Amino acid sequence: MKKADASTLVAGDSVVVQLARGDVSIAAAGTVTMRDGDKIYAFGHPYFGLGSTDLPMNESHVVTVVPNANNSFKLAVADSLVGSMKQDRATGIYGKLGESPRMIPVKVRLSTSRGRREEIKFETAIDEFLTPLIVNVGLQSAIQAQERGIGEMAIEISGEIAIKGEQSVRINRRVSGASAAALASSAAAIPLATLLRANFDELSISGISLDLAITESNKTAVIERIVLDQTQIRAGETVEALIYSRTQAGRVMEQAVSLTIPKDTPAGTIALMIGDGTEIQKIAAVQQFTPRSVTELVALINSVRRADRLFAVLSRNSNGAIVGVSEMPNLPPSVLATMNSVRSVGSAKAMSQQIITETALAANDHIVTGSQTIAIEVVR
Repeated sequence: MKKADASTLVAGDSVVVQLARGDVSIAAAGTVTMRDGDKIYAFGHPYFGLGSTDLPMNESHVVTVVPNANNSFKLAVADSLVGSMKQDRATGIYGKLGESPRMIPVKVRLSTSRGRREEIKFETAIDEFLTPLIVNVGLQSAIQAQERGIGEMAIEISGEIAIKGEQSVRINRRVSGASAAALASSAAAIPLATLLRANFDELSISGISLDLAITESNKTAVIERIVLDQTQIRAGETVEALIYSRTQAGRVMEQAVSLTIPKDTPAGTIALMIGDGTEIQKIAAVQQFTPRSVTELVALINSVRRADRLFAVLSRNSNGAIVGVSEMPNLPPSVLATMNSVRSVGSAKAMSQQIITETALAANDHIVTGSQTIAIEVVR
């Protein structure tokens, strides 16, 4: 960071506030209204209206003015970092010289469809609203700079969001189709947004590292039906299921799976649901969990099922409750009555379905989506 002197960001100078810097650069330029010691007042209008913030504030120089009858504007280039923008309000922005904002380093390694390897490095400002958008835009820009803009792609993305003093948030996903670039970018942006918007004071993200492998192909399919060898079965026995999926080209794929009914499963009707991770996630009790620490939040994010994998889930109706991040199925009526007492509210959430077993099926060459559910009768 450049040390400020008497000529740094005086009234009338051009000032740039950066959101990202490096191979991906996102910034806005404006004019300094007034300097009062190490305090800088600029723009005369809001940047985003973020309120309290911490963004890089740079000297800059204007390259040219783009004339327009309706709205002329200046093109400016960021120069040396000299301070940090601290406030973004309706009447303008406020910054302090000599203070350096915290940034999150992002490293993206691309294996392109043409067999080339590219590496993109940039830093993003930290803001619960803007940071996920910046990472999303940065990833999409990196992909679009190397790949075709129109047509279908298949992208495999892996990596992690490193958190100081905690386990990393793992990112593993495959996407395909015409919107593959947007889906791959959101695979990192969504967990990042979840972390930042949890507002845990002790959360400190130390870096984001991603690897993307891209091919020009479509590898999507949809579950059409499932067939069982029997719909009445005893506890402890195995049921065989055939999963039929259809690719976009119309080819039908078949996948076999064997599922054993646990020996302690009571007699009655249970449901077998086979679907992608997104569909299975909708019925999971984890959606009602309330993390109480960064550790619980990271564990919760890492437990989210992969959208590009198929899962076979056996479940049944159950009267239970969720307390914090713990499932408590099949509770006695007396316990449920105590939890639902008029003298206590909010300590537990109702749970109507219990997952008996869950099996992640072997990865397929295609990304199979959708779900099908069939009833099975457990008999004695």
